[in-house]
Amino acid sequence: MENVNFVRPVPLISPVNGAVVQPRISRFTVGNKIYTEAQWFCPVSGTFMQKGIVSIEDAPAPKEDKK
Repeated sequence: MENVNFVRPVPLISPVNGAVVQPRISRFTVGNKIYTEAQWFCPVSGTFMQKGIVSIEDAPAPKEDKK
């Protein structure tokens, strides 16, 4: 992923109606990296406001089965 937009997952004010908007946090894996992403949607109108990456971590190595 190039040109990553890093953000802090803090509450924002909706430009639509002035409501306080809490971020939705999600995690996904791409290759050997785990991305934590924040997304903001206006709770009243459902309008998308912004999103960005909170952190990028290395994925843990797969555990080997002992037999």
